[in-house]
Amino acid sequence: MATGAKFADVNNPRPVLKVGEPGEQGLAELSELMVTTQGPVPGAILLQINLHEPAGAKGAVGLWDVHFRVGGATGTKLQSDLCPRGGAFKPECQGAFMMLHIAPTGSALIDNMWAWVADHDLDGPKQISVYNGRGVHIESKEGPVWMYGSSSEHSVFYQYNIANAKNVMMGMIQTETPYYQAYPPAPEPYKPQPKWSDPDFSNCPKGSLTCPMAWGLRVVNSEHVYVYGAGLYSFFQNYGQTCLDTESCQDSMVSIEKSPKNVFIYNLNTKASVNMVVVDGQSRIKQADNRAVFCSTVGAFQL
Repeated sequence: MATGAKFADVNNPRPVLKVGEPGEQGLAELSELMVTTQGPVPGAILLQINLHEPAGAKGAVGLWDVHFRVGGATGTKLQSDLCPRGGAFKPECQGAFMMLHIAPTGSALIDNMWAWVADHDLDGPKQISVYNGRGVHIESKEGPVWMYGSSSEHSVFYQYNIANAKNVMMGMIQTETPYYQAYPPAPEPYKPQPKWSDPDFSNCPKGSLTCPMAWGLRVVNSEHVYVYGAGLYSFFQNYGQTCLDTESCQDSMVSIEKSPKNVFIYNLNTKASVNMVVVDGQSRIKQADNRAVFCSTVGAFQL
């Protein structure tokens, strides 16, 4: 559990758990682990992987049943008594800087992972507003990164961000946009930091209720990215759900930017996002053209 002044500086984030130093190779296996927080820790990276598997040892850096949780549970000091749903942002309701960081020199095999920013108390039905910066950030320069069965929910900037990376495979991913957005609008209450490849939402018209919303999946200047099965959901606008009537809770869900190479997305399912996929800010797939039973669905998309 991360807490305290060591993790207070949003401009100088540090890992709570760190696997290896940059450039190291070796073996690491983590299993059946929960990484969580207490109170506001806007400078905490819950887990950072720098270690790379040795040559000939595929999957030597692995996570099995490793999960991340911010808020919602007894002892977190991020429950409905302090952070009830709605209302203005409160600094004491900040979560972490980032859930999982696969750093430029890292590689990873990940099986069954949930990165959850609480939207409600686990010990009761009350909804809460907790403001966590970032979900899963992958910037492995060479890879490989394999992810099987993972979810990232309710972070402010994005749920999955693949930036300047190579050889990433994601099977069966799931996301949810924060229920409180766009009040405040993304990236509030944080400021984008270019060194972390943050989206800045500068394209969003002032006052828009549907543009400044967290990305479900963002792929930036990366190559050989494979997504096999994605359910990316938007259910609310500031806890209201009338936007579901028109399937328009947010403008866009997947962003592909800066000339990536060999990006393949199979079985993409989005909920209530007008644009399923945008490329460099331009719509490439609209949900209205691909309505299915619950979501809008596309069998395959590639660049």
